[in-house]
Amino acid sequence: MRKKLIALSKKVRLSFCAFNTWLWRSSLRECGTGVRLEFPVRFESPENITIGDNTHIYPRTWLNCVSGWAGAMYKGEIIMGRDVKISYNVQISAALQVVLEDGVAIGAGSVIVDHIHDYRYNGVSIFAAPISKPAAVRIGKGSFLGVHCFIAPGVQIGEHVVVSANAVVLRDVPSYSIVAGNPARAVRYDLRPQAVVAEPESVGVGNG
Repeated sequence: MRKKLIALSKKVRLSFCAFNTWLWRSSLRECGTGVRLEFPVRFESPENITIGDNTHIYPRTWLNCVSGWAGAMYKGEIIMGRDVKISYNVQISAALQVVLEDGVAIGAGSVIVDHIHDYRYNGVSIFAAPISKPAAVRIGKGSFLGVHCFIAPGVQIGEHVVVSANAVVLRDVPSYSIVAGNPARAVRYDLRPQAVVAEPESVGVGNG
């Protein structure tokens, strides 16, 4: 009985996921085929969000395209390529532009921003202060961001990069490298994929 209820629960979840995706699809700038938007996912200014084919966004993700703050107007946009995977509790905030290229995967609890709340304004709480001048962020094709990492404004991450868990990335990261720490530093380079050797076909025995 318990197994049947678990199977039913999975079917209900998938059905609700399909409904939630349908609900948001027409509000987004672009939404490709095979997209899965779990519930709940929070969008701000969804008309400035592009989601590529076969992208999967897990629950409690917040995609925030800033349109205005502290009296200033912005046109933030978030652009995702194909096959992007965004795990639970991720926050992406763009007052200019954040781009996730094809195949990017983001671990739970990670934060990507192209601006910060400017702490230099006295007499007002930091949260209520104007934001810094936005600087576009790009995460390169096939890169992986570990859980609870932070990507700062203006950071450009190359292709096939691993950002370790809890890393605070303040500078650009070259392709095919691993970065870790606070502030993040490269701990390994040259992750270029090795040539794949095809397995030999099985040969019949005793066909003499």
